[in-house]
Amino acid sequence: MRPNKSDVLIAFKAISLTEDMSVTEKRVAATLLDHYNRCTGQCDPALNTIATLLGINRRTAIRATGSLERSGYFRIDRHGGKFHRNSYQPIWARFRAWENGWAERRRLAKQFRSAAQNLSPLQGPGCHIGDGGSATQTCSNNQSDLTSAPQQQESQRALSATEVTAVKSLSKQSESGQQYSNAQERFHGKQSYGEVARIAAERRWNEALTRQLASAPDVFAGVIDAIDSDLSNATTEVEMTRRGRGVEFLLVQLDRRKAFTNADA
Repeated sequence: MRPNKSDVLIAFKAISLTEDMSVTEKRVAATLLDHYNRCTGQCDPALNTIATLLGINRRTAIRATGSLERSGYFRIDRHGGKFHRNSYQPIWARFRAWENGWAERRRLAKQFRSAAQNLSPLQGPGCHIGDGGSATQTCSNNQSDLTSAPQQQESQRALSATEVTAVKSLSKQSESGQQYSNAQERFHGKQSYGEVARIAAERRWNEALTRQLASAPDVFAGVIDAIDSDLSNATTEVEMTRRGRGVEFLLVQLDRRKAFTNADA
């Protein structure tokens, strides 16, 4: 069966993006397509030719072509080609089916992006922090080591003061246009204890943010784009004072920015 004009392009696209092939199988599949003659339908490169072109062992080429046959991307007519070499025929219907699945995947991703634009990045049930204002609990379980009510209230008052200080610092830095650069301090001279603690705090809230939004890559990308150096530094300050609360502070600040932006619009 002769391919349509776009089938070869679709096949190369599928080979590049599919998760069904290993790296070696992708290279072998691309080599087979490169030898396919659209006019005659002939595709019979020698195994030694494939191995030489790709710099792999002949046995590796044999295993890769066999895997491509089992996965349904190529049909092998053994000793049916020129000089009794194997003849390889791409299964165009298989590549077209992959393209249809990819198109559906793109459609769903577009719907997800459209829905995410109307949603706040904050997830989870509401709780009270600081002065009692409504916020969002970002942890699915309570990781606090405080058990008594007075201790919790004292902790919340301390956290509120820290957040107020961080927000004031963030506002001042934004007005003056100053930016803090951790990179310069990390690679010049011996690091002090405070510098090490700051780096560890920054790493913690970054990792927490990545875990929390791992299932929503588009939202995660939007949050990353919205974080400037001033907000990053303020979040690190909160994380250093109250371990585990930096990412909550970050998301609250982003949500407030979004609210202000929508109000101005």
